[in-house]
Amino acid sequence: MSKRPLPDDRKAECLRLKRIFNLKKAELGLTQEKLAERLGINQSSVSHYLNAVNPLNATVAAGFAKILEVQISEFSPRLAHEIELLTAASVEANRAFISNRVAAHQAKGVVPYEEYVLIPQYMFDERFVKGINDEHVGLTEGLVFRRGWLRRMGVSANDLFVVYADGNDMAPHICAMDVVLFDATQKSPLDRQIYVIRRRDGGITVKRMIQQLSGSWVIRSENPDKNLFPDEIVSELDIAALPIIGRVIWRGGSPT
Repeated sequence: MSKRPLPDDRKAECLRLKRIFNLKKAELGLTQEKLAERLGINQSSVSHYLNAVNPLNATVAAGFAKILEVQISEFSPRLAHEIELLTAASVEANRAFISNRVAAHQAKGVVPYEEYVLIPQYMFDERFVKGINDEHVGLTEGLVFRRGWLRRMGVSANDLFVVYADGNDMAPHICAMDVVLFDATQKSPLDRQIYVIRRRDGGITVKRMIQQLSGSWVIRSENPDKNLFPDEIVSELDIAALPIIGRVIWRGGSPT
Protein backbone atom coordinates (compact mmCIF):
# COMPACT_ATOMS: atom_id res chain seq x y z
CA MET A 1 0.00 0.00 0.00
CA SER A 2 1.46 3.35 -1.06
CA LYS A 3 1.73 6.14 1.44
CA ARG A 4 -0.75 8.99 1.40
CA PRO A 5 0.80 12.16 -0.10
CA LEU A 6 1.95 14.74 2.41
CA PRO A 7 -0.05 17.94 2.93
CA ASP A 8 1.19 20.79 0.77
CA ASP A 9 2.88 22.65 3.63
CA ARG A 10 4.80 19.57 4.79
CA LYS A 11 5.79 18.75 1.22
CA ALA A 12 7.05 22.30 0.72
CA GLU A 13 9.30 21.97 3.81
CA CYS A 14 10.89 18.81 2.42
CA LEU A 15 11.42 20.33 -1.01
CA ARG A 16 13.01 23.47 0.48
CA LEU A 17 15.36 21.21 2.41
CA LYS A 18 16.17 19.25 -0.75
CA ARG A 19 16.95 22.49 -2.60
CA ILE A 20 19.33 23.54 0.20
CA PHE A 21 21.00 20.11 0.12
CA ASN A 22 21.50 20.28 -3.65
CA LEU A 23 22.97 23.78 -3.38
CA LYS A 24 25.39 22.91 -0.57
CA LYS A 25 26.33 19.27 -1.14
CA ALA A 26 29.34 20.04 -3.34
CA GLU A 27 30.63 22.72 -0.97
CA LEU A 28 30.26 20.43 2.06
CA GLY A 29 31.35 17.23 0.31
CA LEU A 30 28.04 15.52 0.98
CA THR A 31 26.12 12.70 -0.65
CA GLN A 32 22.88 11.18 0.58
CA GLU A 33 24.92 8.25 1.90
CA LYS A 34 27.26 10.54 3.88
CA LEU A 35 24.30 12.56 5.11
CA ALA A 36 22.60 9.37 6.32
CA GLU A 37 25.74 8.25 8.16
CA ARG A 38 26.06 11.56 9.99
CA LEU A 39 22.37 11.57 10.88
CA GLY A 40 22.53 8.00 12.18
CA ILE A 41 19.81 6.78 9.80
CA ASN A 42 19.84 4.84 6.53
CA GLN A 43 20.05 6.35 3.05
CA SER A 44 16.47 5.46 2.13
CA SER A 45 15.22 7.49 5.11
CA VAL A 46 17.20 10.51 3.90
CA SER A 47 15.70 10.09 0.43
CA HIS A 48 12.20 9.85 1.90
CA TYR A 49 12.67 13.14 3.74
CA LEU A 50 14.20 15.00 0.79
CA ASN A 51 11.56 13.75 -1.65
CA ALA A 52 8.59 14.47 0.62
CA VAL A 53 7.65 10.85 1.26
CA ASN A 54 8.03 11.26 5.04
CA PRO A 55 7.34 14.55 6.87
CA LEU A 56 10.11 16.30 8.76
CA ASN A 57 10.06 16.34 12.56
CA ALA A 58 11.96 18.50 15.02
CA THR A 59 14.69 15.93 15.64
CA VAL A 60 15.58 15.21 12.04
CA ALA A 61 15.20 18.87 11.04
CA ALA A 62 17.77 19.79 13.69
CA GLY A 63 20.15 17.17 12.35
CA PHE A 64 19.81 18.34 8.74
CA ALA A 65 20.26 21.97 9.79
CA LYS A 66 23.44 21.23 11.70
CA ILE A 67 25.05 19.27 8.87
CA LEU A 68 23.98 21.70 6.14
CA GLU A 69 25.01 24.69 8.29
CA VAL A 70 21.68 26.49 8.00
CA GLN A 71 18.90 27.57 10.34
CA ILE A 72 15.86 25.31 10.67
CA SER A 73 13.71 28.32 9.81
CA GLU A 74 15.25 28.42 6.32
CA PHE A 75 13.29 25.31 5.33
CA SER A 76 10.71 24.93 8.14
CA PRO A 77 9.62 28.02 10.06
CA ARG A 78 6.93 25.78 11.58
CA LEU A 79 9.42 23.40 13.23
CA ALA A 80 11.72 26.25 14.28
CA HIS A 81 8.78 27.85 16.08
CA GLU A 82 7.68 24.50 17.55
CA ILE A 83 11.15 23.88 19.01
CA GLU A 84 11.31 27.39 20.47
CA LEU A 85 7.90 26.99 22.13
CA LEU A 86 8.67 23.51 23.43
CA THR A 87 11.93 24.58 25.00
CA ALA A 88 10.45 27.68 26.63
CA ALA A 89 7.39 25.84 27.93
CA SER A 90 9.37 22.94 29.39
CA VAL A 91 11.82 25.17 31.23
CA GLU A 92 9.05 27.38 32.58
CA ALA A 93 7.00 24.37 33.70
CA ASN A 94 9.92 23.01 35.71
CA ARG A 95 10.60 26.37 37.32
CA ALA A 96 6.93 26.76 38.24
CA PHE A 97 6.75 23.25 39.69
CA ILE A 98 9.75 23.79 41.95
CA SER A 99 8.56 27.24 43.00
CA ASN A 100 5.06 25.98 43.85
CA ARG A 101 6.34 23.03 45.87
CA VAL A 102 8.74 25.19 47.87
CA ALA A 103 6.02 27.80 48.50
CA ALA A 104 3.58 25.14 49.71
CA HIS A 105 6.06 23.71 52.18
CA GLN A 106 7.20 27.13 53.34
CA ALA A 107 3.57 27.90 54.21
CA LYS A 108 3.71 24.87 56.52
CA GLY A 109 7.05 25.97 57.93
CA VAL A 110 8.95 23.15 56.21
CA VAL A 111 11.21 23.49 53.18
CA PRO A 112 11.33 20.21 51.17
CA TYR A 113 15.10 19.90 50.82
CA GLU A 114 14.89 16.11 50.93
CA GLU A 115 11.61 15.56 49.10
CA TYR A 116 12.59 16.42 45.53
CA VAL A 117 15.74 16.47 43.44
CA LEU A 118 16.38 18.18 40.12
CA ILE A 119 17.95 15.76 37.62
CA PRO A 120 19.94 17.71 35.01
CA GLN A 121 19.58 17.32 31.29
CA TYR A 122 22.51 15.58 29.67
CA MET A 123 24.66 18.00 27.68
CA PHE A 124 26.66 16.36 24.93
CA ASP A 125 29.28 18.89 23.87
CA GLU A 126 29.70 22.45 22.59
CA ARG A 127 28.81 21.53 19.02
CA PHE A 128 25.11 21.98 19.79
CA VAL A 129 24.03 25.40 18.61
CA LYS A 130 20.92 27.21 19.85
CA GLY A 131 18.22 27.29 17.20
CA ILE A 132 19.81 24.57 15.07
CA ASN A 133 20.01 21.33 17.01
CA ASP A 134 19.25 22.20 20.60
CA GLU A 135 15.77 20.73 21.02
CA HIS A 136 17.29 17.98 23.19
CA VAL A 137 20.02 19.91 24.95
CA GLY A 138 18.53 23.36 25.54
CA LEU A 139 16.56 22.50 28.69
CA THR A 140 19.40 22.90 31.14
CA GLU A 141 17.00 23.13 34.08
CA GLY A 142 16.42 19.36 34.07
CA LEU A 143 13.39 17.57 35.52
CA VAL A 144 12.18 17.03 39.08
CA PHE A 145 11.90 13.56 40.68
CA ARG A 146 11.03 12.39 44.19
CA ARG A 147 14.07 11.30 46.18
CA GLY A 148 12.09 8.47 47.74
CA TRP A 149 11.25 7.04 44.33
CA LEU A 150 14.90 7.17 43.28
CA ARG A 151 15.89 5.35 46.47
CA ARG A 152 13.33 2.64 45.75
CA MET A 153 14.80 2.32 42.25
CA GLY A 154 18.21 1.75 43.84
CA VAL A 155 19.90 4.62 42.03
CA SER A 156 21.77 7.76 43.09
CA ALA A 157 20.57 11.17 41.92
CA ASN A 158 24.19 12.16 41.31
CA ASP A 159 24.48 9.51 38.58
CA LEU A 160 21.31 10.39 36.68
CA PHE A 161 20.52 12.52 33.63
CA VAL A 162 17.49 13.09 31.42
CA VAL A 163 17.33 13.35 27.64
CA TYR A 164 14.49 13.61 25.13
CA ALA A 165 14.00 10.65 22.81
CA ASP A 166 15.42 11.18 19.35
CA GLY A 167 12.79 10.12 16.80
CA ASN A 168 10.47 7.13 16.75
CA ASP A 169 12.96 4.30 16.25
CA MET A 170 11.98 2.89 19.68
CA ALA A 171 8.22 3.42 19.21
CA PRO A 172 5.81 2.39 20.57
CA HIS A 173 7.82 1.82 23.78
CA ILE A 174 9.63 5.17 23.60
CA CYS A 175 8.28 7.81 21.22
CA ALA A 176 9.77 11.04 19.89
CA MET A 177 10.23 13.67 22.60
CA ASP A 178 9.47 11.27 25.47
CA VAL A 179 11.57 11.98 28.54
CA VAL A 180 14.21 9.32 29.19
CA LEU A 181 15.94 9.01 32.58
CA PHE A 182 19.24 7.13 32.54
CA ASP A 183 22.00 6.09 34.93
CA ALA A 184 25.40 7.18 33.59
CA THR A 185 27.28 4.64 35.75
CA GLN A 186 25.63 1.64 34.07
CA LYS A 187 27.64 1.37 30.85
CA SER A 188 28.16 -2.40 30.63
CA PRO A 189 25.43 -3.94 28.45
CA LEU A 190 22.92 -6.31 30.00
CA ASP A 191 20.69 -8.54 27.89
CA ARG A 192 17.42 -6.90 26.77
CA GLN A 193 18.06 -3.64 28.60
CA ILE A 194 17.75 -0.22 26.93
CA TYR A 195 20.75 2.10 26.67
CA VAL A 196 21.62 5.62 25.59
CA ILE A 197 24.42 5.37 23.00
CA ARG A 198 26.52 8.10 21.39
CA ARG A 199 26.29 8.25 17.60
CA ARG A 200 29.21 8.96 15.29
CA ASP A 201 28.00 12.51 14.70
CA GLY A 202 28.09 13.27 18.44
CA GLY A 203 24.34 12.98 18.96
CA ILE A 204 22.65 10.16 20.82
CA THR A 205 20.34 7.25 20.15
CA VAL A 206 18.32 5.00 22.45
CA LYS A 207 18.36 1.26 21.67
CA ARG A 208 17.61 -2.10 23.23
CA MET A 209 20.62 -4.45 23.43
CA ILE A 210 20.12 -8.19 23.04
CA GLN A 211 22.87 -10.77 23.49
CA GLN A 212 22.86 -13.73 21.12
CA LEU A 213 23.95 -17.29 21.95
CA SER A 214 27.16 -16.66 19.99
CA GLY A 215 28.06 -13.82 22.37
CA SER A 216 27.52 -11.07 19.80
CA TRP A 217 25.06 -8.27 20.49
CA VAL A 218 22.04 -7.00 18.56
CA ILE A 219 21.41 -3.25 18.79
CA ARG A 220 17.69 -3.08 18.17
CA SER A 221 15.12 -0.43 17.43
CA GLU A 222 11.68 -1.49 18.64
CA ASN A 223 9.89 0.17 15.75
CA PRO A 224 8.52 -2.76 13.68
CA ASP A 225 9.52 -1.10 10.38
CA LYS A 226 12.85 -2.87 9.91
CA ASN A 227 13.37 -1.31 6.49
CA LEU A 228 13.75 2.06 8.19
CA PHE A 229 15.12 0.78 11.50
CA PRO A 230 17.23 -2.33 10.87
CA ASP A 231 19.05 -4.24 13.60
CA GLU A 232 22.79 -3.71 13.97
CA ILE A 233 25.14 -6.49 15.06
CA VAL A 234 28.22 -5.89 17.22
CA SER A 235 30.68 -8.69 17.92
CA GLU A 236 31.56 -9.76 21.44
CA LEU A 237 35.08 -8.39 20.91
CA ASP A 238 33.86 -4.99 19.69
CA ILE A 239 31.16 -4.40 22.29
CA ALA A 240 33.62 -2.85 24.76
CA ALA A 241 34.28 -0.04 22.27
CA LEU A 242 30.58 0.82 21.89
CA PRO A 243 30.13 4.34 23.34
CA ILE A 244 27.36 3.56 25.83
CA ILE A 245 26.44 6.63 27.89
CA GLY A 246 24.12 4.92 30.37
CA ARG A 247 21.19 2.54 30.97
CA VAL A 248 17.61 3.78 30.71
CA ILE A 249 15.68 3.28 33.95
CA TRP A 250 12.48 5.22 33.19
CA ARG A 251 10.63 6.99 30.41
CA GLY A 252 7.78 9.44 30.51
CA GLY A 253 5.56 10.76 27.77
CA SER A 254 2.09 10.81 26.32
CA PRO A 255 0.18 7.50 26.58
CA THR A 256 0.14 5.48 23.37
